[in-house]
Amino acid sequence: MRKLILVLVCLIPVLCFSQEKIEREKRVDEKAVPKAAIEWLYDAFEEIKKPKWYQEFFESGYSFEAKFFKDGRYFSVEFDSLGIIQDVEIEIPLDEIQPEVQKNLTAYWEETYSDFKLIKIQRQYSGEPDDLEDFFDENEVENILEQYEIEYIGKEKDGDEEIWEATFDAQGKFISKRVVIVRIMDNLIF
Repeated sequence: MRKLILVLVCLIPVLCFSQEKIEREKRVDEKAVPKAAIEWLYDAFEEIKKPKWYQEFFESGYSFEAKFFKDGRYFSVEFDSLGIIQDVEIEIPLDEIQPEVQKNLTAYWEETYSDFKLIKIQRQYSGEPDDLEDFFDENEVENILEQYEIEYIGKEKDGDEEIWEATFDAQGKFISKRVVIVRIMDNLIF
């Protein structure tokens, strides 16, 4: 019994700090979404109509996500399982990032990989629910954390190629990354 407990204690840190992104999402009706999430979304983005709602399942639980198109951009708004806002991501092109930030991003990729290709860039905003609502509804920038979440294919110097999702701060400095595991069954169209 003691050996089993010792093994579990040793595995917990490994499991908790996994560097893999394995998630699955399914479309849900707005009625399945916590009321707090719906209210926050329509308060912050008063003019949107009929966002698409998803329930996202991952290693440690699930969340809800609203996706919509606004002002020529794709938005993704994530809420926890209780409907509390987690972050807002807006898809942007590389040329919208300031040159000095682009330089930092490129330096990281060139130091880390022998080759890389960008898949998707998102500007990510997080903070307290009221601060985030004020940011999107009234352009108030107080207490807002801005980061970049970038998906890319990176070929490591040893030749292995992976799809990565990495987070960078507002200046383009690396924070964290994880491998994106694409399960073939999740992407089949029936």
